[in-house]
Amino acid sequence: MRFESVCEKSLFVLGALKVLLVIAFFVGANLGLPNQAAAQSDASCKGNNLLEKLKAEDSAAYERIVAEASGVMNANSIFWKVEKEGQKPSWLFGTMHMADPEIATLREDVKAAILGSDTLVIESVEALDPVAAQKAMGGLAHLTLLTEGTLRDLVEDDLEDELEAAVTVRGIPMPLADRMQPWLIATTISLPVCELQRKQSGAKVLDAALAEFAQTSGIEVKGLETIAEQLKALASLPESYHVSALEETLASGDLAVDMIETLKQSYLEGNMGFVFPLMKEVMPKSGSGEGALQLQEELIDKRNVLMAERSEEILKAGSTFIAVGALHLPGETGLVKLLRDDGYTVTPVQ
Repeated sequence: MRFESVCEKSLFVLGALKVLLVIAFFVGANLGLPNQAAAQSDASCKGNNLLEKLKAEDSAAYERIVAEASGVMNANSIFWKVEKEGQKPSWLFGTMHMADPEIATLREDVKAAILGSDTLVIESVEALDPVAAQKAMGGLAHLTLLTEGTLRDLVEDDLEDELEAAVTVRGIPMPLADRMQPWLIATTISLPVCELQRKQSGAKVLDAALAEFAQTSGIEVKGLETIAEQLKALASLPESYHVSALEETLASGDLAVDMIETLKQSYLEGNMGFVFPLMKEVMPKSGSGEGALQLQEELIDKRNVLMAERSEEILKAGSTFIAVGALHLPGETGLVKLLRDDGYTVTPVQ
């Protein structure tokens, strides 16, 4: 079998993984990841809460984050009731696309709202079906494979050993990783190994758990995007940004695990306003500058507009439960504001 075919097949297996900033909030297709080189206990996923650490060790940085987070519109809830005169109530729920049981265990109020709905809408229904996901990605090798050179050519020489160690422990041979686009590898190594292992073992991310619950309850499940649209949004960002994010992640040691833990705790508390301010403070290359602005525009803002447009026709029927990544809800360009602009009353569910 040609090496190119091996690469493409392995990429299909990896699925639609995403860059660190949004890794916790995109749907990850559970396609059966490569075997891991070393098993890790679930305890290895337990990082430090960076907000608590900064509060204790760098109060000035902590205050900057809190001040910026407090100004983020509609960041105080991940669960919203959506109403318009003449329509049955609907719901908007922010997800975190992880298989961590603290995240993926369905809340009772969420289950009740789904059972009272006629339709569940998630980001992508393709990601729920390995065959459909592989088919969708079959024509996207140009977005995931380097057309010339190698990954090691792109990263700083003093990080090559860290790169090889990071991909190897995640079950990806270095010769294969060398052919992959920087965004795909940056994303893969940003996830804790144990989270990858959860998916490998068949554990469902929250979005898939929601879909399974709806389907077994006889509720129709629809999607707002295709995998191709999601990957094209990622690939549209400059290569230099992805390389910088990859290098920053490699050089940061356990910081990526700590970031995931901090995002998880913020999510469980229902407050997503801390995400971008925290990124800017602790990972400045990834969280600030022109690349970060482009990431915000391509992966959040533009997709929010598309999601709102595609949700409109479904919402007209009422009794709809919409579940998308939690970062799509808050802010001036978030779905909560966009739905309000369309004439809906959107109120937080406490």
